[in-house]
Amino acid sequence: MSTEEYKLTVFQEVYTPNVLNRIAERAKHDKGLQGLIWILKGDNEYPKVDRIHLDKRLRFAKENGGLDADKISRLSNPNDFHEWQSTYNELLVPYLFAKVFNLKIEFVINPEKKGLGDFHIVHPEGKVIVEVKTPKGDDPDMQGPKESVHAGLDEDLLKSVFLDGARQLKRGNKNLIVICTQLCAWIRDWRPFEKLFYGKEVITAAFDNKIGRVVEPMKAKFIPDGELNRYRKERFTRISAIASFKNDIYIGSPFSENIQQIQFHVLHNYFAFNPINPNIFSGADQFVPDKTKKAIKHKEKNNGCILLYSGETEFANLVLKLKNYAYSLLRKIRRFYYRIKMRRVAKTMRQELIQELRQDDKNLRLSQRD
Repeated sequence: MSTEEYKLTVFQEVYTPNVLNRIAERAKHDKGLQGLIWILKGDNEYPKVDRIHLDKRLRFAKENGGLDADKISRLSNPNDFHEWQSTYNELLVPYLFAKVFNLKIEFVINPEKKGLGDFHIVHPEGKVIVEVKTPKGDDPDMQGPKESVHAGLDEDLLKSVFLDGARQLKRGNKNLIVICTQLCAWIRDWRPFEKLFYGKEVITAAFDNKIGRVVEPMKAKFIPDGELNRYRKERFTRISAIASFKNDIYIGSPFSENIQQIQFHVLHNYFAFNPINPNIFSGADQFVPDKTKKAIKHKEKNNGCILLYSGETEFANLVLKLKNYAYSLLRKIRRFYYRIKMRRVAKTMRQELIQELRQDDKNLRLSQRD
C-alpha cells in the first residue's frame, strides 16, 4: 500500500485542522515545533510516511485502551518538541513490544500514583512494569549534530532520566526502564549505556619513577562502577533491566512505509531482586547475567537492529518479510559475484604485470649483451 492509498484515521481525530493551525502558529517562534509541523503537514514522501507510522501507533493505543485524554493533550498541544517526542515514544515502545516480541500489552491510564509505569507487559512469569523515558539530549529541536568532531559517549545525558524513572518504580516488581535516545544526536549504539550502568574499561600501566620507564606493559582493565552495581551508595536492585531504544531510517531494502528500523538493546541487572527472563525479548541484542562466571555476557544480534513491520495484517507482514529477505539475499548474491569478478580482474592484472616485468627484464638483458 502506497502513501497515497493509506487513509489516516485516528491521526485525523487527534490532529484536527484547528489543532494543526494552532501548532503551526506556535511553530513560527519555536524551531522544535517547526520540525513537528513538518511531520504533521509536510507534502513530500518522508513526512507522509511519518504520519502513517503515527496513525498506526495511535490506532493501536486506542484499540488497547491506551489513548487517554492526557496523551491526546500532550500530542495535540505539546509545550515543545521534546514533550511531543516523549509522548509518541510512550505509544511506539509498546507497539514494538506487541508486534515484534508478541507480548501482551496493558496500558496504564492517568496513574494517580507514580511507580505504576507507562504500560505493563502481561507475561506468564509475572507482570513487567515498563517506564518509558526520553532525555532532551543534545539535540532537542532535531537540528542534527552541531559539531563535526565529537569525543565521548554522552552517557551523562541518560543519567537524569534513569534516576527519575528508577526512583519512581517500586520494589517487589519486575521493573524495566526504556530510554529513548532520538534527541541524543551523538548516542548511536549501546556503549554509553554499558558505561553508565555497568562500568568502564581503562588502560593501565606500571611506571617506575626511579628508572624512568614502564615496568609492566599496558593492559585493559574493566572498572565496575556503573549505576547498577549494588555496592554503590544508592542501589537500584529494584530495576530488572534497562533498554535503549532509537528509531532510524531503514535503508536495507526498497523504500517502504511499512518497514521501520529500531536500534534496541536490553541491559539486564546482575543484582536485580526480580530479574526479567531474557527469552521475553528473544532475538534482541542483550547483555545477560552469567552467574557461573559472575559476569555480564553480551549476546549480540544483528548489531542491535530490529525491523518493525507495520502491515495491516499478519499476512501483509509476512509478505513484507519475504520480500525483504529475498532482496537481502539478492544483494548478498550480487556482492558474492562482484567479489569473484574483482578477484578475476585482479588476477588478470597481476598476470599482465608479471608478463610486462618479465619482458622488461628480458629486454634489459638483451640490451646489455649488445
